[in-house]
Amino acid sequence: MPPKIATSKEMIIEAGYVIADEEGIDQVNCRAIAKKLGCSTQPVFSRFPNMEKLKEEVFNYACDELEQSIADRLNNSEESSPVEVAVTVLADLARNHKNLYKLIYLSDFRSEKTFLEEREKYQTNKLILQELTDKYKINSERAEGIYERTSLLVHGVCTVIATTAMNYSNEQVLKIVNDELADARK
Repeated sequence: MPPKIATSKEMIIEAGYVIADEEGIDQVNCRAIAKKLGCSTQPVFSRFPNMEKLKEEVFNYACDELEQSIADRLNNSEESSPVEVAVTVLADLARNHKNLYKLIYLSDFRSEKTFLEEREKYQTNKLILQELTDKYKINSERAEGIYERTSLLVHGVCTVIATTAMNYSNEQVLKIVNDELADARK
């Protein structure tokens, strides 16, 4: 008889991530994860005290995957602008992984921190702030204000992409952002 494969916490979170991507975070539950992993529900119950904690871990995993996607794109492409890379990755996420976009940006898993406090834990956001400071020769306080307003604009457009039949190409979203950045410098 082959050895029984232990179902790790990471395997459960990754299965939850796949379900969240395919069906939405509301469909992440013990039975769905057990089915996806081909195991009983016992490993899920034994590793998470409740479904809310599991969904929170799936949310954190999705945020980390998004951060990694932006970082990989910055490291492996000819695009050198953190702003443009982040905008493109977010628009692609909203277009191609609507449920993950909704999980990351439209769910109640966000903390009660301010917009900038929430984002400061991610390295790519620090690169974006640095780009704004260097490129436009502005102080960090002004860069933070521009970053916050521009990000909210991007998230608005991406929310339209993720939740309606309207679609904006990456080029259109980048033009909106670049126009906003040009206006913000005035």
